[in-house]
Amino acid sequence: MPELDDITAPIIDLPFRFKRRPIAIAPDFRKDWKIALLLLILEICSRGGKSSLKRLHVINWAVRTTHHQHEFEETWNVDAPLFAFKVRFEPAFSRAIEFAEAQRLIAWVEGDRVQITQLGRTYAGAIIKKGEILGTEMAFLKRVGKSVTEFDATKLLTGAKIA
Repeated sequence: MPELDDITAPIIDLPFRFKRRPIAIAPDFRKDWKIALLLLILEICSRGGKSSLKRLHVINWAVRTTHHQHEFEETWNVDAPLFAFKVRFEPAFSRAIEFAEAQRLIAWVEGDRVQITQLGRTYAGAIIKKGEILGTEMAFLKRVGKSVTEFDATKLLTGAKIA
């Protein structure tokens, strides 16, 4: 945006400028980031590109930060008590799911399950091919792979110990 002309305030008697600056928005609140993450979860971590909402929320919460990734992997690999990894349902991720459906990137199947569409697979493939977009998140998702089952997600959410 072009800068506005200098304006002199009569009381201050000094020139000052107005300059438009972008407002920083945390990645968690960027719907495009969340939609891309959703597509990657479905493409990399789901059998047939299909998953339940609870499983999606578990993996989304795990991938959010390096701290969450570390906690999740420790809990998962060491069979630690599951209270060490607390899962929260994130409203921004739920909205991203709704936006993804509206854009026909995913479709609802079997009640509470979503499945990636061909268009969604195209976008996910482009993100994976690019490699530099969501690199840390993609590396984590590849490490986790399809190992988190629906049953495991339920156990994580109910606090039962993974066998």
